[in-house]
Amino acid sequence: MKERTITGLIMMVIFLPLLLVEDLFVLFQLLMILLTVIGSFEMLKMYDKEKKMNIVMKVITIVCSLLIYFAVLTEQKFDNIPKKTLEMFNIRLEFLPTTILILLVLFTCTVFCHTYDASDVGKSLTTIMYTGIGFGAITTLKYLGTRYIVYLFIITILTDCFAYFTGMLIGKHKMAPTISPKKTWEGAFGGTIIASIVAIIFGLFYGDIFGDFFGNETNTILDIIVNVDKISYALIVVIIIFMTILASIFGQIGDLVASRMKRTYGIKDFGNCFPGHGGVLDRLDSAIMASVFLLCIFQVLTYWSNFWW
Repeated sequence: MKERTITGLIMMVIFLPLLLVEDLFVLFQLLMILLTVIGSFEMLKMYDKEKKMNIVMKVITIVCSLLIYFAVLTEQKFDNIPKKTLEMFNIRLEFLPTTILILLVLFTCTVFCHTYDASDVGKSLTTIMYTGIGFGAITTLKYLGTRYIVYLFIITILTDCFAYFTGMLIGKHKMAPTISPKKTWEGAFGGTIIASIVAIIFGLFYGDIFGDFFGNETNTILDIIVNVDKISYALIVVIIIFMTILASIFGQIGDLVASRMKRTYGIKDFGNCFPGHGGVLDRLDSAIMASVFLLCIFQVLTYWSNFWW
């Protein structure tokens, strides 16, 4: 417990400034690139429990994860968002062509690398999409504005914490006993309800409460995502409520997905780079799934508010 607490405090000192300070976006993105590499390595190391992958193919897989990461960043089209530093590396990758190219490369490798077969292609693709899209989505939320990355971690951290406490107090019905025996339906509901209440309040009133801190003149977190001239405030409230609840649910699904992978390959943690907390993917499994969901929702809302509402 002492080791876990010390590590948690160190992580807060390092990560909080990168999360909250707008001018540190470049450092935040460099950190996400590093985490993409480490997360990909953790997954490939997990797969080695079943069958070791050729080192060259591991390197190719990690490089492809970075390509998908940049493709996710440059694929985003939010017309209401001023372009700032998205093109800081002058890398322009379209997601679909990049994915097709990666598929061609991986399948070609099965011909010239005799130890790399079809099952390894699946492992590489899972690694590439999980880490590349996941960390690309987290970076995009930060790029859109600090409020979005704060909103994401309010949901995922509070859901995780209060699901644990609620489950300890009143949890009786196991949610996924073969995957995560300690998780209960009562805990899941408790975590979602409490986290959603806090995140909804932040989402609706962050402009009034934190506007000066974040340096903006908008009210809700959707004000620069959707065309507020065409959408009523009541509809924005409904969207934020349902979006928040679903993000909490997807965060918990992300946790269970990671647990399922670890149980499948017989490991306790993906890594040990955070003593007492495990690896990168152990700490960010919920955020990865929730951020991908939020990014998809924001894209849909931007499209529909501009062309239909």
